Amino acid sequence: MEMDKLKQWMDIAKNMHGGDFWNNIFDQDFAKQFMNEQQFNQPTSNTNGPSAREEKTAKTFPAIDVLENENEVVVMIEVPGVMKENLELGLNGTILTVKGKALPINPQLNLTYSERFYGEFQRQITLPDPVSPNQLNAKFWNGILFVSYQRTVEKGEIIPID
Repeated sequence: MEMDKLKQWMDIAKNMHGGDFWNNIFDQDFAKQFMNEQQFNQPTSNTNGPSAREEKTAKTFPAIDVLENENEVVVMIEVPGVMKENLELGLNGTILTVKGKALPINPQLNLTYSERFYGEFQRQITLPDPVSPNQLNAKFWNGILFVSYQRTVEKGEIIPID
């Protein structure tokens, strides 16, 4: 939707529903951010660089969840269509790095439309605890890489107070 049409629609809606309602809706930070992004991030016909969809996908692929409790931390890394042989895990302090390559299923066919990510990727995940590589357990199942470790619960000595 073009910005002028959106502004025109907002004016009509404001007149029909009263100013307070719409002012409260569009006074929120997320609405302002949305409006700014729509205004300044209009698609361009630049064919040399990656599209906005590709840039967003590259930053957030693969999708992750980090689950934790007192005893365990589990990182779920979603890598649909990626073979285990095309994945690599690394650890540096509390930074877990997953790298890999998502290949097309049938490279002989021409890709005419795609919403899936293809190509090389790398994502760094900050773990909540310092851990050594030999404490990590990694399993790959149905396109999800599970990385987990047991937390070491250190209970300090009780210090008497005089």
